[in-house]
Amino acid sequence: MDAHTLMWRTNQTEERKAMDEEARYKDMAYGPIGAAVKAAMPYTEADPVGVHAAILALYSSALNGNILQPNGRPSVVWTALAGPSRVGRKGYALATAQTIVRDAIGDFLMLRREGGISSGPSLVQVMAENEQDSMTSEGGLDGRTLILDEEWSTTLKLTNRCPKYSGVLRTSWDGGRVSNVTKKDGKRVEVTVETPALGFHGHIQPSAWAKYVSLAEAQGGSFNRILTVNVQRSKLLRTARHKRNPLSEIKVSSSLRLAYEWARKEVREMDLNDAAAERYDDMRAAYEAQMDELPDDISCFFERAEEQVMRVACILTAAERKTVINVKALDAAQAFVEFSISSIKQLISQTNVQKARTVLPLDVKIREKLRMYGGEMTSTQLYRALSSRYTADEMYSIAEDMPDVEVTQVRQHRPGQNPTIYRLVEPPAEVEPEPVKVPARRRSPAKKAVAPPKKTTVATPPPARARAPKKAPAKKTPSA
Repeated sequence: MDAHTLMWRTNQTEERKAMDEEARYKDMAYGPIGAAVKAAMPYTEADPVGVHAAILALYSSALNGNILQPNGRPSVVWTALAGPSRVGRKGYALATAQTIVRDAIGDFLMLRREGGISSGPSLVQVMAENEQDSMTSEGGLDGRTLILDEEWSTTLKLTNRCPKYSGVLRTSWDGGRVSNVTKKDGKRVEVTVETPALGFHGHIQPSAWAKYVSLAEAQGGSFNRILTVNVQRSKLLRTARHKRNPLSEIKVSSSLRLAYEWARKEVREMDLNDAAAERYDDMRAAYEAQMDELPDDISCFFERAEEQVMRVACILTAAERKTVINVKALDAAQAFVEFSISSIKQLISQTNVQKARTVLPLDVKIREKLRMYGGEMTSTQLYRALSSRYTADEMYSIAEDMPDVEVTQVRQHRPGQNPTIYRLVEPPAEVEPEPVKVPARRRSPAKKAVAPPKKTTVATPPPARARAPKKAPAKKTPSA
């Protein structure tokens, strides 16, 4: 295949891919946000759904506290992009979204952006400090905080060890009061945030999602508050056409800037028109029926789907500088939430496949760890190497039956428990399989056992019987 044909085929593939993604995004695109994403797509390699998700997170975080749902709850939207490194273009999607909203919320991004926070007390402290810093500003109390976590997997690894983090995160999404108690100079000090205004956007690889997204946390409600979407590269931009950074050619959205200024003037409580209210009720009933049919370990990721639809619809409508949600905005919001549901189902499926491939028997794990650490470990070392997933009794009962592992207790002349040592040894000789030698040994005795009986049946009587006649002449001598 020559270079011209290869280039032609590549261009055809990229065009088909762009058309598919345009059709996929069509149902989600609505209002100024949808128009801004469409206008930016010729200048970015990011997935349009990923750009849309990032804009929703950034923009709703900037509007947090001023745009409320019909029931008075916050309208902030938390999103996460799941995709392989480089191929997913997660960072490209975020950079595109920042370019689009830079003119509207640029100061907010610069002042209120935080990195990955891995503990509940730290999260409360950061929001409280932002509130404290705003006391001297003209705008008054402002605790808005945006977490942009482009290494979400690393943060999840740490937050899984903090028992308070998930609770603070869930309560902040609901807009409820969060607090943390510390001691300063020997005195009890309580740090409180009455009305959290927390935004979130994260990036993660599918394999890391499978590893660090805990089912227990999901069932507690931590992950049904985050709309996760699968993303991939939309196209390859030709360097010859875009000699400088293509994102610099994206025009900022003046509509989003005007909507931001409109929303920040006062608190806006959104409402549904009659047709949208009917549609929303039908949607709620459909989601509840769907949840009843799904297993708990899957439905726990979607239990807040109807509220997520409402939140997205509120932000799409606020971008139009309106307070009444119509059916089109509601349908566009549902299309985005449905895409997130589909993405999470794919991630769950990949998680199940990965777990099925990686689960090994305990004896295999013990053998691997002993080989890794030089063939000898204490019970405590082995327990930690196995990630504390098994009890000491389980390890001992399995290792005791392993022919190549020796378990001994070392007696020490000091108080305390004697350490148990696990040592990798050569298996006993009788345990080793000998498929060739064993049959040969069994056959040879059989042949020798048959031969002797044939000889004994044909042979002459024993020598003792042959000597008896020779003793007769000795009896005749005395009588002579």
